[in-house]
Amino acid sequence: AGSMAARWVPFEAERRVVERLDIDFGDARDDEPMQRYLNALAARLLPLMQAPGSGIDVTVHYDSEATFNAFATLGGNLLFYRGLLQVLPNENALAMVMAHEIAHVLHRDPAAGLGGGVASALLLAGLTGNAGTGAAAGVLSRAGVVTGMQFTRRMELAADRAAAGAVAGLYGHLNGAAMLFEVIGEARGSGDGGTPGWLERFAATHPLDVDRIAAIAARAQELGVALDGPTTPLPANFARWLEP
Repeated sequence: AGSMAARWVPFEAERRVVERLDIDFGDARDDEPMQRYLNALAARLLPLMQAPGSGIDVTVHYDSEATFNAFATLGGNLLFYRGLLQVLPNENALAMVMAHEIAHVLHRDPAAGLGGGVASALLLAGLTGNAGTGAAAGVLSRAGVVTGMQFTRRMELAADRAAAGAVAGLYGHLNGAAMLFEVIGEARGSGDGGTPGWLERFAATHPLDVDRIAAIAARAQELGVALDGPTTPLPANFARWLEP
């Protein structure tokens, strides 16, 4: 019930709650080149994904840990880890994961995807404005807003769909979008004879990588755009920015 209700907390109230908690996302300064580049890419994608004046914004943070992950959390905060960024082949693949995480924010998935206790604390803090003390502060910790989210396969597929539309709008084609899922599949060793595909379809939170790649092809046909086209390279200094 708390997860369902938290989706209705106004985004501005959600953002104020997170600001009061003063949570440190990532370990980069705002003026570092990687952080500036990631936020600039997000600023190019966001207008393609929401109507003007919608009032939802995102802030991208960078963490130099070798963790293979990126995620969206409360208050429009996105966190990208070096471990994921260092294996992406081009900006198109990065734009796909960026747009995917932005879509989670626009769909209010972080609020809805929190565990019941954390979501209820968010609802309470959003209604009362009291996020700095008491039970809400205790539950809405960094551990809560970072590790408490559980997105469903339905949320993931909806985010993929919205992201593909944004990437197509930015580059005019969807080359590079499927590369993201190929890289993810290789990184986590999918197809190595472990969990059978038919079982993973029912057991995994995320859809199978091969299914997501097929969905990209179907989305390209729906949008009337090509699956091939020139990919945009990452900035010349990207590898240097990734150095620990």
